Amino acid sequence: MGLLLVGRTEAGEIRRPLADGALLVGRAEEADLRLDKPQVSRRHTQITVNGDVVQVRDLGSHNGTTVNGVKISGVVTLVHGDRLEFADQGFGLEDEAGAGSASRPVTMLGHPLKPNAEISWEEVNTQRDRDKDLQSLLFRVLAEAGALLTVPRAPHEMYGPILDLVETALLKPERIFVLLLEEGSSEPVEAASRVMGHGADALVLSRTMVGQVLREKKSFLMSDPLGHACAGGMESMVSQGIRSAIAVPLFDNEDVIGILYADDTRPNRLFTRDQLSAFTLLANIIAVALTHARYHELERDKQRQDAELATATGILDHMLPAELPPVDGYEALASLESCYEVGGDLYDALLLDDGRYAFLVGDVTGKGVGAALLVSHVLSLTRFMLREGWEPEPLVTRLNDEIYRCTDHVRFTTLFLGYLTPATGHVTYVNAGHNPPLHIRSDGTTAECAPTGLPVGMLEGMAYGSGEITLENGDMLAMFSDGITETQDEAEEDFGEDRLTRFLARERAADLVRLFSALQEELRVFRGAAPIGDDITLVTIRRRQDS
Repeated sequence: MGLLLVGRTEAGEIRRPLADGALLVGRAEEADLRLDKPQVSRRHTQITVNGDVVQVRDLGSHNGTTVNGVKISGVVTLVHGDRLEFADQGFGLEDEAGAGSASRPVTMLGHPLKPNAEISWEEVNTQRDRDKDLQSLLFRVLAEAGALLTVPRAPHEMYGPILDLVETALLKPERIFVLLLEEGSSEPVEAASRVMGHGADALVLSRTMVGQVLREKKSFLMSDPLGHACAGGMESMVSQGIRSAIAVPLFDNEDVIGILYADDTRPNRLFTRDQLSAFTLLANIIAVALTHARYHELERDKQRQDAELATATGILDHMLPAELPPVDGYEALASLESCYEVGGDLYDALLLDDGRYAFLVGDVTGKGVGAALLVSHVLSLTRFMLREGWEPEPLVTRLNDEIYRCTDHVRFTTLFLGYLTPATGHVTYVNAGHNPPLHIRSDGTTAECAPTGLPVGMLEGMAYGSGEITLENGDMLAMFSDGITETQDEAEEDFGEDRLTRFLARERAADLVRLFSALQEELRVFRGAAPIGDDITLVTIRRRQDS
């Protein structure tokens, strides 16, 4: 029987047979087991196989090689069940007929089952406190193999040690199955297994028994069905030659997360009621360890996501200007309030070499790191083309094609780009699917800057038209994201464009900083207890009365 090096990477599961000879593990192209992660050295570890002897030697890697959680130096001989880590990449040494990883459903039979013994979790828990023999049996099992469950691992790295632990507890049964409930499923699937001897690969269980284990936390012992073939529900055991089987709940002290099952075909290996009790308590320890491993993995994922969000936040902090550049005769102010750590709204302004004032507001679909990267790409391309002297229509047309080519075509950006000639107040703009900005005139009347094309990055080869307005003395151009108009109250009614238009017309002459604060308060009062649903961005350019 051969050995496998089994692990899971970002690219999927790896099951590498170990043949006689040397196997190089590392990031180098010539590595036999290539792990393309920066934490792994180019030539990280060498595994040498000579018959049944498997040895591992770290090759001076930067982050080291560990066996069962201990960093190694020199040559270490491995045994079945040992766990290896190359930097943060975990692997187990298993038999070819060892731990399975396929998520296979279990065949369920509808007829009832009459077990030789059944015991509830509460009974086992009580027995544990008063049965010295049971305490001794459990202590011996944990003393021999319990350390394997205390080393922090990802859930999939727990299965090898769990199967080893069950082997120890039940004196090497022929078949062991770890069955776990998947989210939204009422029936467990196989998460790991170990089949030795001539045991059948397929697992057939009574649906009634499975239901009682999962819902009522009952443990079951079935023994010698060949001598009791008339007993209901044991036909499948008879057909497979199974002489003894145990099924117990994987109870983590809060929920039953699955079933631990073992069976044997040998007539001299019948399980006992004491083993059923010990196995039930052992399954409790295993379930707690699995749940802790899941929580640990979730926490690591959260820490990674937090780090990515912090990086994305830093990107946007450097990309979005803290203040808009000043322009003679005008007031310009921008405010962005993110719904999450990283949003998808963007804005910018630039004084061009010919004296015109270019400005833009946009909204990228989505949130998080992906949105931040697209925001940075849009801003970088736009700034480059502005400095190169591109006019609005060709600039947005080229930007559209570039964004289309570098995204998955699901992400796109609404964008409003305007060029202001300060002396005359003339504005030429392209509105690529963005919320129509509002032209608030000094007398309180309003007009919209309607879209002149689809959002950027939605379709390749789009042509964009343009529009024009003129800002007279006291006029204001207000550009905003849909986070303002789509703010909802507790009854899920939108704030809407009409409310925003009335607010801006009423506050058109107010100090811009005060206007921004008043809008935030207006939105807060309207929202009530309802949560913020999207980024809130407002950019205003107002021509002074005396310009």
